[in-house]
Amino acid sequence: MDAIDTLRESFEPGPVPSAEAQQRARAALLSRIDAADRPAVVRRRPWRLALPVGLSMATAAAVVAAFAVDGLNGTEVVPVDSAPAVAAPPFLKPVSAQQYLENAAWTAERKQWTDPAPTQFMYVETRELRNPKTIENRRPNGALVPGQAKYRTIQQWDRVDGQVTASIRDGRLVVKEMGQGNEFWGRLAWSQIAELTTPEAVAAYVKKPDGPLFVDVDAMAGQYVLPPAVQAAVFRYLAQQPGMKVNTDARNLDGRPAIGLGRVVEGYLSQELLFDKQTYALIGDRLIAVADHTNRADDGTTHTKKGDLFRQVMYRKILIVDKPGATS
Repeated sequence: MDAIDTLRESFEPGPVPSAEAQQRARAALLSRIDAADRPAVVRRRPWRLALPVGLSMATAAAVVAAFAVDGLNGTEVVPVDSAPAVAAPPFLKPVSAQQYLENAAWTAERKQWTDPAPTQFMYVETRELRNPKTIENRRPNGALVPGQAKYRTIQQWDRVDGQVTASIRDGRLVVKEMGQGNEFWGRLAWSQIAELTTPEAVAAYVKKPDGPLFVDVDAMAGQYVLPPAVQAAVFRYLAQQPGMKVNTDARNLDGRPAIGLGRVVEGYLSQELLFDKQTYALIGDRLIAVADHTNRADDGTTHTKKGDLFRQVMYRKILIVDKPGATS
């Protein structure tokens, strides 16, 4: 009789763990092994991953995808070993919005981060499908017009202290300072952003929409460069909200398959965040009608058809830079 047989005879077998518990235990074990045996170094240059001979192309693609996510402030964590072990997310085969969002939070927490200086800038670059300006000016909240909506690249720089903003207008960089030429705008204070590190803190923020400035939580991750802990807290807060749904057939603006996670607002609009199917990184958002709707207002009656697209945005770069005009 060996030691295993002795243990089996000495202790009664317990209940079999659930599949979810087994997934979490496996993920935790792999994460500990990864942290203990694979020290990481930080570098800013692109890197190539050396793979053992004989590794299948599918496996190689999965390994590269899992490690090619850029950090929110432009850095990435690269294992010293040329063939790193990949830690698994909490849910290996997520099915619910809550499980997908927990995986997204896990991905966010693994990004390298350094708190920015007040004089640095949040740089957000998006690729958007937009109506022509003549249509936007006439009805800024209308659906995108098929055949007329065009792709636009939007580049925006906002200083961390909120006192300077910049953007590309007609091909040139335009920089504005708060109060100069009667220019004023609203931005969340960095101290306020940095405090939102738990779902409870995000919930408390949401309960005070009458404060000096409020930004919809669903949009916050695409308008601000959030620290990893804050982005993870936002995802976990959304996971707790009723009505969150999964759209496994969503596509990003570039055609890449995506997971759409969101909820229906105003009874007919699905407001979705788009996540990469392999890495669970946030890659875009969209607003689409899921039912016919007629809106009667003082400025006229509008009719919305199921499938009408109101917003489609791809996040190309969200990082911290040193000055307006810098993109890396």
